[in-house]
Amino acid sequence: MDTTVLAAFLEYSPNPTWLADSDGRCIYANQELKDITGVGSAELVNLNWLELVAAEDRQKSSTLWQAARIHHQPYRDHFFLHTRDSAPERAVDAVGTGHIAPDGLEVWLFTGVVSIPLGKALPAVEANLQITLNALPTQAWFARASGALAFVNRATADYLGLPSDHPLRFATNFESPWNAHLAFLHPEDQPASSRNWMEQIRTGHPRDDQFRILGADGKYRWFLTRAEPLRDSDGQVRCWVGVNIDIDEKKRASEALEAARERIGRATQSAAIAELSASLSDRIVQPLAAVVANAQAALNWLSSDNLDISQANAALEGVVRDGMSAGNIVHEIRQLFDRRRTNLRPINLNCLIQQVINLQAPDARDKGVLVGSELNLDMPLAFADVAQVQQVLFNLLVDAYEAMSRSEGPKKLTLRTGFTEEHVSLEVENSGGCVTSVERLLEAVVADESQGIVMALAISRSVIEGQGGTLEAIRREGGVTCVRIELPRFIPP
Repeated sequence: MDTTVLAAFLEYSPNPTWLADSDGRCIYANQELKDITGVGSAELVNLNWLELVAAEDRQKSSTLWQAARIHHQPYRDHFFLHTRDSAPERAVDAVGTGHIAPDGLEVWLFTGVVSIPLGKALPAVEANLQITLNALPTQAWFARASGALAFVNRATADYLGLPSDHPLRFATNFESPWNAHLAFLHPEDQPASSRNWMEQIRTGHPRDDQFRILGADGKYRWFLTRAEPLRDSDGQVRCWVGVNIDIDEKKRASEALEAARERIGRATQSAAIAELSASLSDRIVQPLAAVVANAQAALNWLSSDNLDISQANAALEGVVRDGMSAGNIVHEIRQLFDRRRTNLRPINLNCLIQQVINLQAPDARDKGVLVGSELNLDMPLAFADVAQVQQVLFNLLVDAYEAMSRSEGPKKLTLRTGFTEEHVSLEVENSGGCVTSVERLLEAVVADESQGIVMALAISRSVIEGQGGTLEAIRREGGVTCVRIELPRFIPP
């Protein structure tokens, strides 16, 4: 853990955050913690973080932290932060995790979620929600219109390990930042979840999200969460009601299946290449060896000491003959790859596109790609092999998502359909920056992992052309890359 980089990252966090060494001495405190406690940067070097805790909670906090260190588990506690200038003490729920710095020393990262009682009675709607959600066996919660988490039911609180008097257990009317709940999520999932939650609050429309939540046992589990807005009579969002569905086993099984599928694919590819190499070697070695032998004989008959033009001509004729034989073998192998069995029949391209989009939706969401479609509702049927076209579309989306995930710009992919008197067409257009050289994109198959999209498109073009269609890559204004596919229209008999 690079404490300098981490401190810069945490400086503007809305939650009080601090770093401490194994003795409890403060290494860093962000601005939010300084504002609450009134402790300046100069005072931190002589301060133990437990001195920031109110006197009545200090011994309990110290005991829990030492136990967490001994058992190598996350630290969790609910306490009041000590403040200055007679300001009211601030209640926080703190989570701390131990890390080993590059210099080998132990460093603890603490994050607190602050709650400020407002002293107002809980609205009837929220009081009823508390009773209803507590009766559910699954994890459920509600947040205010601002997005601030206000209540978690018993199942959620028990999973998080919240103390029995924690305000989130009772829907206590308190204020907290709209993104305070991020402290419970895995650090890698926090940026995407933050963007997703902000978008829901801004638009008022629900969206599914997947992230890992830290449990009381110190382990993260995957959850699928969805929040629906509860609106008042004027249509304004009153609060958000959500559920967390445990998908950890399914997620990990899916990841294991994908890893196994990738290993099998690599093994199959390696086996196919090895088999092809062996076959090619057996068939081509003999004529090439004959070429070398005849060429050496020709050189010998043309030497000044043993000049024989007729014998040299015969040897050179053998070179030509065996060279053509080797060329024919390569040509036959090329034809083997070009002859793909196709099952041409009428297909609905719009339906096929929608199926592929739905199939790839989790991958697009994980890579932060927004997929849109502009499908012509009057599309006629195409005449092609549905399995091969589906595989081409699948490969295009996989490669586009992977390339766009590495781009710093907007990640938007648009699929568009159209038709002419003889063809139906599909365009896969990205928001730019996905492909660096359209000119070389379809020229050849390249064996460079960083150029995987080139290889996929070159193979896809061969598949489409085998069905009487075309595939081309186009660079448009603004750096937008478009892959356009045309297929023959189905003409009824």
